[in-house]
Amino acid sequence: MLVYILGAGAMGCAFGAKLSAAGWRIHLIDVNKDQIDAINRNRLTLQTDSGEQTYAVAANTAIDAAMPADLIIVFTKSLHTTDAMASVGHLITDDTHVLTLQNGLGNAEKISTFIAGDRILEGVTTVPAEIVRPGVVSSHGEGEVQFYPYGDEVNAMAETIAATLNAAGIAATLEPAVKSAIWTKAIFNAAMNATCALLDTTPGPLGDQQDGVALIKALIDEGVLAAKAAGCHLDPLKIHAMAKMSMTEHRGHIASMLQDIRAGRRTEIDDINGALVEQARAHGATAPMHETLWRLMRVRERL
Repeated sequence: MLVYILGAGAMGCAFGAKLSAAGWRIHLIDVNKDQIDAINRNRLTLQTDSGEQTYAVAANTAIDAAMPADLIIVFTKSLHTTDAMASVGHLITDDTHVLTLQNGLGNAEKISTFIAGDRILEGVTTVPAEIVRPGVVSSHGEGEVQFYPYGDEVNAMAETIAATLNAAGIAATLEPAVKSAIWTKAIFNAAMNATCALLDTTPGPLGDQQDGVALIKALIDEGVLAAKAAGCHLDPLKIHAMAKMSMTEHRGHIASMLQDIRAGRRTEIDDINGALVEQARAHGATAPMHETLWRLMRVRERL
């Protein structure tokens, strides 16, 4: 099966390496010339708890890819979803499926403008990954994937993806309640990532202060209420536990939003906090704390 991974960042490369070892033909698509050149010149290197290994996977820009896709796995940032999907339109046929494992809310809806809903799968992943340097990615520790067809009917492609992910060493389950998993991760990111980015801090110092802990708790609770208004009932204790773990066991983690701010790039704030606020509004609720973070970040991006 020919699989294009749209977004050759840390996550895309980690999945690409493991899935190529499981037998899929992997083609990484990105706009970063340094990343593409390094992978094509030296192969893709993945560092894990088991050691370091290189993988022969192709990498290119979308315009230079030609063969029709059996599957496209989307790992771009949410703000690039529409442009990224448009760039690979020539690779999509009536048999192509698309799996999104991106952060944020609304990615499957964006993808549905390019491909029929019954060929979209949506989900989340907790697989850890970081870019070491161009062409080299680390993935230490364990993670999982939860996904389900966007059209709510399990098909042969969904079962094939789940089986191959598990064969590649990535724990994967077909989760009918995947929208709850997507909301859960979005609320966690909306609370932790946005706050850390705006305060220019990692989770540890935030969790060392009572005000920091109280702020995160309030943001999570407000996010859970927004999800409830949208018809998704969540257990807030689970998200509180995720935040506590972040502030204690991952004290020095530099959140992606903070990395973006420090690098002068746009963040995913519109598709995380912004999407949360808009979902609340659409269902007759409000999320004033998240709206404040959303607007502060939009101002911060322009400074």
